[in-house]
Amino acid sequence: MIKAEQIFTLVKPFVEEGKILPRTKAQINENIGDFVYLIDDNQLLACAGLKNCKEDVGEIYSLAVSKKSQKIGLSLKLLNKIMKKAKAEKFSKVFALTKYGTDWFIKNGFIQMKITDLPKKRQVLFNQDRNSSIFFKDVN
Repeated sequence: MIKAEQIFTLVKPFVEEGKILPRTKAQINENIGDFVYLIDDNQLLACAGLKNCKEDVGEIYSLAVSKKSQKIGLSLKLLNKIMKKAKAEKFSKVFALTKYGTDWFIKNGFIQMKITDLPKKRQVLFNQDRNSSIFFKDVN
């Protein structure tokens, strides 16, 4: 079973680079059920959270592939796990906010949208200063 400490450690370098928003170990632990992950030999290689934003829409967050496991196709495997979870949770769409990796989202079937396309409760929390791009993908 993956623990909050492992997720915290995996995403930490990306938080330090400003690519992922910071979360405490307690916040991760509280939402541990949101996470899908890829493990090899008891090592956490990749993870992403998927939370319910109501209106049958899920938000992908804290998507990370460990620095030493990049460029070998793990992000696509992780995306497949995210989409399976989204389907199981009966979401019609998922979205992600990002400042980086926009090409990856487009290449993997996401469509860039506007802040007004976000669920109302998520629009209120949108950080204008961060100026993230918003990407949506249908769950099918």
